[in-house]
Amino acid sequence: MTADTHITNALEIYVCSTCKHSLLQENGTLRCPACSQTYAIAEGIPDFIREELSASKDAQLRRMTVIDRMAGIYETKLWYPIVLSVYGGFQSRSFGQLISRVSQDLQSTKGRVLDVACGPGTYGRRVASASREVFGIDVSKGMLRQGAAYIAKEGVSNMHFARARVEALPFENEFFDGAICCGSLHLFTDTVAALREIARAMKPSAILSVFTFTAGRGGILKFRNVREWSARHGLHIFGLPEMEQYLSASGFEDFQPAVSGSILTFTARKRAAPPDMARLSHGLQTACRQEQ
Repeated sequence: MTADTHITNALEIYVCSTCKHSLLQENGTLRCPACSQTYAIAEGIPDFIREELSASKDAQLRRMTVIDRMAGIYETKLWYPIVLSVYGGFQSRSFGQLISRVSQDLQSTKGRVLDVACGPGTYGRRVASASREVFGIDVSKGMLRQGAAYIAKEGVSNMHFARARVEALPFENEFFDGAICCGSLHLFTDTVAALREIARAMKPSAILSVFTFTAGRGGILKFRNVREWSARHGLHIFGLPEMEQYLSASGFEDFQPAVSGSILTFTARKRAAPPDMARLSHGLQTACRQEQ
């Protein structure tokens, strides 16, 4: 299978981010026959964001050109080690330990994995395998282009990129066997809305693995004035009870947190669907008739 063929097959997976209808590939675009939305494809990466982010009401999105320029240094010593030490503290998890933690969380997950705010596929590239196909979404064109360059150089064939917002994922319901969200949950304007959309795209009992920040004992986040300043600038520092409430309200259960410095890593599972009572009743009636 050639690289172009692999990209073409991956494009068949996406649905309209607005109405979730299947898409048609036409003249280098993806078109929704239901709501007539058309999505461009650039360098093999479909773009499901139609708004101009520089004019967005969301301050984080207005700064996206800055994020675009960071793509080249994101996985170097100029970014992760510094951020983890400053925000998490010197006793917090290292970059390598975070990669290992996410890999362990998904160890038993096979099938399709959603990588939310994937950046250049920092975590998704490392969990993609012959048994795990990763679909990364991000709003930064620069990060996605860098990710595409990485997977081409590294020969990672089981990861795909799309430009999309977490609040409007271009995937059908209950599509993913697992999901990761590493280093970005604290940036979403509406945490519950983001988590609910992630849950919508996950199968019941699928695992979610997250790395974010909390008010721990290490780094600058242990200081209240720093946390208050961060909150005013769009950085959400989660308390553990708060995080558990957000997850519960979004359709997740089995919250398993771990705190290292001010780094919060956790897993949760998509809440299993309640039993279909009509089907259950029919099954019981059938069993009773068989016994008689």
